[in-house]
Amino acid sequence: MNGKRSARRGYALLLVIVFLVLFLAMLGTAWRQVASVLRVETARKVQTQRDQGCLLAAIWGMHELEAAGTATSPSYSPPIDGKSYTVTFTQDPVDLTIWTVKATP
Repeated sequence: MNGKRSARRGYALLLVIVFLVLFLAMLGTAWRQVASVLRVETARKVQTQRDQGCLLAAIWGMHELEAAGTATSPSYSPPIDGKSYTVTFTQDPVDLTIWTVKATP
């Protein structure tokens, strides 16, 4: 073996360290964006699940109103998925053909 040492000794380690620092910086930036998107989508999913029962109750109320042509009672509580929702029918005093259907848990 040659007893003379190379002047390039240690450059590979330096390049690996620089690469790791740049990679971790890019990962940190991308992680913030990915985490933000995940939080937004989780909130949308929770909101959709929360509103699903009220939406089904309002759909039921509109179906009943369409089938009967008029509200049979001013409010009704249909059980949906074990929960009770109050569906309220309100007729517009000016135009008697317009109804408002509101569902609340």
